Amino acid sequence: MKRILSFGGGLQTTALAILVAQGKLQVDEVVFADTGCEKPETYWYMENYIKPLFEEVRIPFTIVKSEVKKEVGGLYQYYWQRRDIPSIIRRECTDHFKIRPMNKYNGKDDICLIIGFSLDEAHRAEHNRHKNPEFPLIEKQLDAKACRCLISDYGLPVPLKSSCYICQFQPVIEWNWLKNNHPELFQKALDLENRYHERKPEMRDNSGLLRGTPLWRMREGLQPEMFQSGEYSCWSGHCGH
Repeated sequence: MKRILSFGGGLQTTALAILVAQGKLQVDEVVFADTGCEKPETYWYMENYIKPLFEEVRIPFTIVKSEVKKEVGGLYQYYWQRRDIPSIIRRECTDHFKIRPMNKYNGKDDICLIIGFSLDEAHRAEHNRHKNPEFPLIEKQLDAKACRCLISDYGLPVPLKSSCYICQFQPVIEWNWLKNNHPELFQKALDLENRYHERKPEMRDNSGLLRGTPLWRMREGLQPEMFQSGEYSCWSGHCGH
């Protein structure tokens, strides 16, 4: 049975990558489903630390992308062309840009999918939809704090937790981080929301990217000093990391 590590680009799957490098976890391949909307730090970390790590242990690292109307491009373009925004309820982004590309790549092969749920996320494993999943972090009783220690002890910086920069699951603190650190991406999110409101003007004041509420209200809002501490992440974990 082929063992595939589903790499999400964040804390937990980076910890799994280190376990692989240490010979404590056996995998045959690593697969990353790229939405095209990860934060720049995630792509940089992957190129400079993760890919070289797997090259050193001679394990292939494969990137898969959605084939939903190839001419559309990535996740942002998908919603831009539809004059729409990601939905917490529909979750088309996860389905079309994460789950389907992974399933298509894996095909009908008999595989074991290695998933990066940590001990503090054990409840997520109960709702798993994969045929032969494995949750090494849960089995090894490693929570998020232990993952950070594992990464630091290995000599790598702790990565930013992964999530798309237009994800509706982001809390206010993460949107504010994006606004302060990547104003161009925050503006792209605003542009996408505005395009959606042009199509549905009746939704302008009660629907948007900020957990279902309008993101445009933050345009002149929250100052940098208001949120200098705390983590920024896709807290729900729906997109995987």
